[in-house]
Amino acid sequence: MRRGHQQFEARKVRRLIRHIDPWSVLKCSLVFFVCIWVMFMVAGIIVWTVAASTGTVDKLISFIQQFGYADVKLTGSFILRQYGLIGLVLTFAATLASVVGAVVFNLISDLIGGVWITVIEEESARPVSG
Repeated sequence: MRRGHQQFEARKVRRLIRHIDPWSVLKCSLVFFVCIWVMFMVAGIIVWTVAASTGTVDKLISFIQQFGYADVKLTGSFILRQYGLIGLVLTFAATLASVVGAVVFNLISDLIGGVWITVIEEESARPVSG
């Protein structure tokens, strides 16, 4: 028998989700995808810095020059600027797709009646005697 361990009995309740607010989806998904974009930008800067400091970028340039491309330049600022721009476009596209998904869910839930989920109400949890 473990001390300090008490079991609780909670009530399971079925809930019906019929509507998702597109404005809330917009705000949440925008914050989420901007955070993901920032995370990937920081990771890209770290990877580029490590690659440049270990000489990997110079080795890559010399490898490309072996195939006849003599005027190849890999500058970190240009690459990270393009990486950031593509990331921002993807961030706004994913946010837009999330909002469109919420609107489509709302339209479909009007036809099929929504989605049933089962939740456990913690407020109604009471200790089990035992």
